[in-house]
Amino acid sequence: MKNKVAIVTGGGSGIGEAVAIKLKSLGARVIVFDIQKPKTHFEFFKVDITNDAEIKIAINKIEHIDILINNAGVYFEKYLEDTTDKDLDFMVDINIKGIFKVTRNAIEKIKKQKGCIVNIASCLGLVPEPTSPLYCATKAGIIMLTKSLSQQYADLGVRVNCVCPGATMTPLLRNSFKTKDDEQKCAARIPLRRIGTAEDVANVVAFLASDEASYITGGVYAVDGGIASSSIYSK
Repeated sequence: MKNKVAIVTGGGSGIGEAVAIKLKSLGARVIVFDIQKPKTHFEFFKVDITNDAEIKIAINKIEHIDILINNAGVYFEKYLEDTTDKDLDFMVDINIKGIFKVTRNAIEKIKKQKGCIVNIASCLGLVPEPTSPLYCATKAGIIMLTKSLSQQYADLGVRVNCVCPGATMTPLLRNSFKTKDDEQKCAARIPLRRIGTAEDVANVVAFLASDEASYITGGVYAVDGGIASSSIYSK
């Protein structure tokens, strides 16, 4: 990835940080878009992906873009009847509109480079979680956006793929466990019987962003220990 420029949204922590570290280790120039400065040293633009003006300012300062990793997103569990209009706007603005806005602003530079886009959705865009219908809907939307854009830009040599992580041991997930037993219960529900690491996801993202994946576009890849392909009998 030497001389390639990669933008990673939400690259300040969790999966995004792991992706940024992986791409940098492979030689890419990594630029992080986030609302908080990353602890790891990367080029950084403070960007709220719901703010079109902030995105434009940052993109205009970057000469060319070879790789866009749309990672930034939010999660919460709420049943339909408990979800307020504020909740609805918050999640849709970040998980759907945010990816759309960043991609819309970056696409001309990506087309010039015949670059690639990797969107981070979730295994909950493939299988439902009854306690988070809004989250599931937004992540399913990312999957279909990926497929649509892959068709639109294929003849220009731009590839668009999607990665769907499952339970991944990030600070966000770790903080959700009240006891060690909660962590063990989570792992027991996964066919591979372990919680994934951010590096597990980053490895797949890096492959899809590399020239080794030059014949892959429109793909949706679950990195979830088998959750999305499991049946009720495997749980």
